[in-house]
Amino acid sequence: MSYSYYEVYTNAQRAFSGLGFPYGADEDAAYIISWLEAFNLEGIQLFSNVQKKIDSNFNGTLENSKLTNKINLEKRSSLMIGPGLIDLLNFQISKKNETNIEIQNCSDPLFLIPLLYRSIKKNIFSKMINQNKVYAVLGINEIYINHDLKNNNCPNFSLSLSKKEYQISDKGKSINYNILNKNLYNGLNPNQSGWDEISDLAFRTYVPESEESRQKGAGGGDAND
Repeated sequence: MSYSYYEVYTNAQRAFSGLGFPYGADEDAAYIISWLEAFNLEGIQLFSNVQKKIDSNFNGTLENSKLTNKINLEKRSSLMIGPGLIDLLNFQISKKNETNIEIQNCSDPLFLIPLLYRSIKKNIFSKMINQNKVYAVLGINEIYINHDLKNNNCPNFSLSLSKKEYQISDKGKSINYNILNKNLYNGLNPNQSGWDEISDLAFRTYVPESEESRQKGAGGGDAND
């Protein structure tokens, strides 16, 4: 079944709220999931896969005293900690041309990609590598994502942000950003079982029907009440 980007975003946002994400954090997380879905990267299914781990367990705190050139995420989801981390790196690069950080024990690094994509509007480009293995490169027109990253199978890596665009060597496997406009026009097609599970989480945010609301019903009651 096809859904609009807005429908995917709204359903995800409500689901994150139902999982206990505070206001603002639920919007960032919904953006991550919707972006991945819009780029055919199975955002809804990935959300479904991690929802039990993050249910009522939100922790997006970054301890500045521990932030040098290395950070241990302790397997906390990037849905929680990613927005703050990328905001911090964007702030650091505003004062210099490039910044690097070693990231350890990142349970779901693919969730960082939409946040890094958002930085491109500020002419901040990025890459994720581990020694000689390239996991991702985000350029001005396209993005390269390694198979290991798509499967969240790279917990340790170096993340670099630069005001100068990094080159994508394997352009045959890159994703052009034009696919976003195509999918927004045609609609998004999330995995149906994942969609149903996320929709159930979203129902947690709905206000239970009261006796008064049942008596008034749709269009009922006195307009002067």
